[in-house]
Amino acid sequence: MLNVDPSKLKRDTVQLQNEFVLNDYIIDLAWSPCSKQIAAVTVEGYVFLVDIEKRLKSCEPIGNHKFGCNSVSWNPHASQFSTAGQDSKVSIWDSSSKAKFLDLDAGGDWVSNVAYNPCTKQLASGASRTVKIWNDDYNLIYESADHSSTIADIGWNPDGSGLAVAAYNGITLHVPKKQRQPRKYEWKGSSLALAWSPDAKYIATGEQDSTVHFWRVKSGADAQMWGFPTKVLQLSWSMDGRWLATGGGNSVCLWDCSGKGPEGRQPKQYEAHSNKITNLAFQPDGPFLVSTDLDNSLVVWEPLKHNKIVGGCLLSSPASSISWSKNGLLAVGQKNGKLSIFQIKNLI
Repeated sequence: MLNVDPSKLKRDTVQLQNEFVLNDYIIDLAWSPCSKQIAAVTVEGYVFLVDIEKRLKSCEPIGNHKFGCNSVSWNPHASQFSTAGQDSKVSIWDSSSKAKFLDLDAGGDWVSNVAYNPCTKQLASGASRTVKIWNDDYNLIYESADHSSTIADIGWNPDGSGLAVAAYNGITLHVPKKQRQPRKYEWKGSSLALAWSPDAKYIATGEQDSTVHFWRVKSGADAQMWGFPTKVLQLSWSMDGRWLATGGGNSVCLWDCSGKGPEGRQPKQYEAHSNKITNLAFQPDGPFLVSTDLDNSLVVWEPLKHNKIVGGCLLSSPASSISWSKNGLLAVGQKNGKLSIFQIKNLI
């Protein structure tokens, strides 16, 4: 339950636009560039393509991966999206035909991540200790197994020039054709999640040992924030790159990364959840921050103005994945298989 009276939440702030039933735990979501479709993948391996303007409540999968799915990414410049499966495959799907047209070998039994370059049509995948990059025609152009453990997360530089990989012992930065060897940002810990700042000056990582690591990309200088109750999987940057929001417990923490960075500074804390935070995401081009927890709660903040809750609602089950569209809609995938589309409005 929330630490505030649910009856006092401004429910009109969180307006449900549509809802779909996928009948399986939704593990990841990706919006189409036009914000009219969502690709969703589930724990059991089903792949869904949802037209958000249609009123069909029950959706049928367009395909599947044997043994399960882990990740989905939409090509920002095309009608294609890719999925990462536990069947060792990266699959490419066409949203027009709603069919798969290609499987790629990711180089491992378990494909943990797929991510399209934000500025080109290149596609990256992480599987076991191997990262691969394919060009526009899905021809392999780069491969590296220079990682000390199984890859936990991958993320492109916002300008598309490099790919960061999180694993045990820190971050590896790959800049194909511009470096002889990948650059290492070493740390004796197990990095679970990473997030680039919008200005590409910093990489933040959530750690297995309940800390957050903070890297200055140019110099390699690092800092550490600790005191989290649990391992940190939730990281999100404000659109100006000054503030980093983190989960890792029941509180939302906001770290000031301006000037000399967050080291030695106390974070702003936002209290509402009485159970562990499951997702955290700043609006990419707006003022809102959304957090969800294991008690089915969804809370909306405007943290750069105040620490008050802007609005919120109770979901039918805990949120397992959330994603903002370019036009400000919020997609929420839930453990019970429901996919909800919300519009967030500040009525203050």
